[in-house]
Amino acid sequence: MSVNLHFLGGAMEIGASCIYLKIAGKGILMDSGIRQSGSKDPLPDFRTLQEQGGLDAILISHAHMDHIGTLPLVSKAYPNAPIYMTAMTADLTRVLLYDSLKIMNNREGEIPHYSEQDVLAMLGRIYPVRFKTPFPILDDFTLTFYPAGHIAGAACIYLVTEEGSLFYSGDFSTFSQRTIEGIGIPKLRPDVAIVETTYGNRLHSNRQVEEKRLVELVRDCILQKKKILIPAFALGRAQEVLLILRTAIQNQEIPAVPVYVDGMVRDINIMYTRNPTYLKNALAKRILKGSEPFYTKEIQAVATMQKREALLSGSTPAIFLSSSGMLTGGPSAFYAQRLASSEDACIIITGYQDEEAPGRQLLNLLEHPKDGTLSLNGSSIPVKCRIEQVGLSAHGDKLEIQGLLERLSSRHIFLVHGNRDAMEELGQELAAQDYRRQVYLPECGQDYEISMHKKRKQAAFIPAYTLQKAQQYVPADEKSFWEYLREHYPERHFSISELAYIWYGKPISDEAILTSMQEALQESCYFTPNARRLFLWDTTTPEDLAAMLAPKELTQQELSAQIEKVFEGFPYRKIGYHFDRKEITMQFDYPDAQNQTAFHAAAAVFAEAFGWSVCMNPSTNHNAVSLLLAALFPDGITKISYRADKKNYIITLSGTPKDEMVQKAAAEFHHATGWILSINGQLSSPLPSRSPDSSLADVSDKQQKSFFVPENTSVKTAEQNTAFNCIDQTFASLPHRPDKKSLKHDIIGKYLEISFISPAIGHRYHDVLQTLADQTGWRIGIADKVNQNELFKIAQLLCIKYEIPLAKNPSYLPERRVVQLKTSSVMQPQCIAQAAADFLEKTGCECIFVSS
Repeated sequence: MSVNLHFLGGAMEIGASCIYLKIAGKGILMDSGIRQSGSKDPLPDFRTLQEQGGLDAILISHAHMDHIGTLPLVSKAYPNAPIYMTAMTADLTRVLLYDSLKIMNNREGEIPHYSEQDVLAMLGRIYPVRFKTPFPILDDFTLTFYPAGHIAGAACIYLVTEEGSLFYSGDFSTFSQRTIEGIGIPKLRPDVAIVETTYGNRLHSNRQVEEKRLVELVRDCILQKKKILIPAFALGRAQEVLLILRTAIQNQEIPAVPVYVDGMVRDINIMYTRNPTYLKNALAKRILKGSEPFYTKEIQAVATMQKREALLSGSTPAIFLSSSGMLTGGPSAFYAQRLASSEDACIIITGYQDEEAPGRQLLNLLEHPKDGTLSLNGSSIPVKCRIEQVGLSAHGDKLEIQGLLERLSSRHIFLVHGNRDAMEELGQELAAQDYRRQVYLPECGQDYEISMHKKRKQAAFIPAYTLQKAQQYVPADEKSFWEYLREHYPERHFSISELAYIWYGKPISDEAILTSMQEALQESCYFTPNARRLFLWDTTTPEDLAAMLAPKELTQQELSAQIEKVFEGFPYRKIGYHFDRKEITMQFDYPDAQNQTAFHAAAAVFAEAFGWSVCMNPSTNHNAVSLLLAALFPDGITKISYRADKKNYIITLSGTPKDEMVQKAAAEFHHATGWILSINGQLSSPLPSRSPDSSLADVSDKQQKSFFVPENTSVKTAEQNTAFNCIDQTFASLPHRPDKKSLKHDIIGKYLEISFISPAIGHRYHDVLQTLADQTGWRIGIADKVNQNELFKIAQLLCIKYEIPLAKNPSYLPERRVVQLKTSSVMQPQCIAQAAADFLEKTGCECIFVSS
C-alpha cells in the first residue's frame, strides 16, 4: 500500500498551495492557489496532473486566493472532477474569483488566466460538504471536513481510503477569534499529515493583549488628529478588525470618529451575514435576529462612486479599513499613497507581508526608520507617517502546530506553506522529539512515494446505543428522540450525521436525508445549536424546554412573519395590530378587488393557529387609484371624483380618446380595483362578474399546470431514491438544477415535489419534467415557493459584477415575487438594465432597483 504526493505549489513558500495526491488509482488535488508576487510564475506546476493521468476530485480547504486562485483553470482542464468545499467557502470563492476577474480585466496588456464563463462553469461543479460529516466521494474514499479556525468556512481535510488515510490542515488557528472559533478535530489517526508552517518558528503574543494594543494605538492617533489606514485582508482579518473597532467605539474606549470600509471587504461582509452558522455563536445570533453585525452610524461602507479624495480631505481624524492587506492593490494602496508622506497619518499593519509587498517595505522601516520610502504604483513616496504593527495572525504558531501534530500522532509528516527558515527549524525539533516520526520538508516540484505496510485503524464514530429506525425522521419524532438522547447520551453534542447514525442505526451519507433531518431539528424546541459551534446540536435541557413550551404571546415581528406565510399572494400594503383585542387589520390599496372567500379562509387558518382574528380594512386607497388612473389615461384627466356608496369613480378626460382604448382602460380599472369607472359622463361596461371563488379556481388551475402525471399508467413506479437519482442525472447537464427534492402527500397519494430557485425556472423545464414523470412513474410537482437566500446571493453577485453599490441588503416582495435592491447612488441605466436581465435569466424572477 502506498501513496504518491506531488507538491505543485505552496512548498517552501507561502502562495500557490497545490498538492496532488495519487492513491488507490485515483488522482486528487488539494487546493489550487495562485502566487500573488509579481516576480514569480503565478501558477502551480499543473503539467504533473497531465503526466500522472489527470484528476478524479478536487478538495478545497478555504477561500483565500493562495488556495483557490487557479481553481477555474484546473477545473476547465478537468471538467469531470467534482469540487468539494464547505458551503461558506463556496460563497466566498464566488466573490473572490469575480473580484479577481475584474482586476485581471483592468490590467493593460495582461491576458487574464480565465474568463467569466470558466468561473461560472467551475462554480457549477461544487458540492458543498458539511463539517464533521463523512462524505463518500469516490469508490471506497470518504472525505470529512473539520473546522480549521483561520477564517469562516475553513476546513481541515481528512481523507480515508482502502490504501490509507491522510490529513491536510490547510491554514488553521487554534484560538478563538471574534468571528469564528478555533480548530476543532477529534483524535484522528492519519497515516500521513500535511500541515502548514506559516509561523513554524515563532510564538504569537497574547491575542487579547494585541487587540488592546490596537485600540490604544487608534485612540492615541485620534487624539493627535491623525488619519489612520489599516490595510487588511478582505477575508477574515478585516472582519476581525471591524469588530474590535466597533466594540471599542461602543465601550467609549476610542472616540466615535468615522470608520470607512472600502474595497472587497464590503462584499465579504455580505457573505458573512448570509452564512451565520459558520460564525461564532454571539455574532451568529446577532445576525439571525436581524441586526447588522459590522456597520454602525460611525462604521460605513464607502460607495463605489464615492470620491475617496473627499474622505481624505480636511483636518478631522478618520479610520480607513481597506483591502488589500499587503498594499499590493485595491483602495488601500490609494490611501497609502496619499497618507504615507503625511506626518498627520498612521498606517497600522495587522497581517503577514510578502517579502516583495509594499507592506513589507513599511515593516522594514520599523527597524531602519531613517529616510524611508514606499514604492507604490511606480512612484517612490517619502514615508513621514507613523508606522505600527499589531499581531492579529489567524495562523497557528510553533506551539500550536506541534500540539496539532501530537494530537494526530502521524508517522509521516509533511511541512508546507512556510518559508525555509520556519520549516527547517520546526522540522528539526519535530524529528528530535520523536524518533518514530518521519518529517519531510518538500519543495515545489518534488514528489514522494510513502509506503504504508500497516494501515492505521481509524477511530470512527460508532454509537453505543441506536434506535435502528427504518422510517425517515420527521418532526413528530422530536420528543421521543430527545428522550432517548437524554437517557443514553446526556450532556453530549452531535453533528447531524451522528444524530442520523443514532436514529437509523447505520452511517448515513445521503444528503437529502441529512438535510431533511436538519430542517426538522431547526424547527424543534427539543434541540438547539451548540453554543460554540452552530453546526453541532445539543439536546435542550428539561428546564429550558419547559420554558420554551410554556404559552407565549407572539411579538409583532413574529405575527408579521406568520401573516406573510398564511396570506402569501395577497397584495396587502400595511398591517395594523391591536394587542388589547388580539386583532389584525390588513390594509389593501383595492380591498374590493380581493377574493373575499379566499381571504376569510386564510383568516380562519390564522385564527386557529395563533388565536388572532384577521380582518380587511374596507377603505380604498384613493392615492393609489389616482396613480392608476394617470397610468391608464396618460393623455390627461381634467377632473376626478368618486361615489363610495356606488363603488364608482367619475373622471373627465382632456381629449377625445378612441372608444376601444377607453373600454380597455375601464376594464383594467375594474379588474384592478373592483370599482366601476364613469368616463366623460358615460358609465363604462363592467367586467363580466366573477364568482366568489374565481381566484381559488385560478390557483387550482396553476397548481394543475405545475403537476406532471405519467401518461403511461402501465409504467412501474420507481423506488424513491432511484427517482431522485434520475432527476439529478437529468438536470446535471442543464443550466438550472433543483434546490431540493421532497416526498409529499395530497388527497390522491404520494408525489415528488421539486423545488427550484423559483417556480418560474421550474416551468421552463415543462417537457423535461413530463419526461421524468413518464420514466419514473411518479407524479411530479413544482414547489410554489422561491429560494430567497439564493435570490439574494445572485442579486448581490450581479451588483458586484456591474459595480452597483447597495445601500442595504436586498428585500423580497412576496406578493409580486420581486427582489428589491436599494442603491446608494444613481447608476448608469445600462448597468441596471443588464443586471436586471441577467437576474431574470438566472432566477425567473424580476428585480427592481430603487435609489435610497
